[in-house]
Amino acid sequence: MSEREIEIVRDFMSALDNNEQDIYEGYLSDNFVFSGWTPRPLDRHGFLEVVHALEEGFPGLTYNLHNVLEEGENRVSATWQVTGYQSNSFIIPVLGTPPIPQTAQSISMPSENVNYILGDEKIQRIEVEQIYGGGIKGLIAQLGIDIPIIQ
Repeated sequence: MSEREIEIVRDFMSALDNNEQDIYEGYLSDNFVFSGWTPRPLDRHGFLEVVHALEEGFPGLTYNLHNVLEEGENRVSATWQVTGYQSNSFIIPVLGTPPIPQTAQSISMPSENVNYILGDEKIQRIEVEQIYGGGIKGLIAQLGIDIPIIQ
């Protein structure tokens, strides 16, 4: 099963990189949880809201997935390094952000370690290890914007 799980993670992240919403949404389980990158864990709906908002603001946002390894049954680890250019304003209601104006800034986030937990050929959890300058707070800070984000 391990090769299949790595393939699922790679295909999911490739679809995210290419803004293929109908494809990447199909890889997420109904009880999906995303944690570490946002101030509080998000369910499937909240995660997709964040992804859609980022796609709006950064149409070419890339996650640059690498170091993809099997870490035991149903678990894959990887590293991503998010980059992009903000060409539009955006808002992330689930995080309580005000509209974030278009800044025409490029972002290059620090590399972040990510764990994917899978089951029944779906991604059940994505856990991002928190690091200084990472996550949604680091992304918004790179735009030079100081806004509160709901905890």
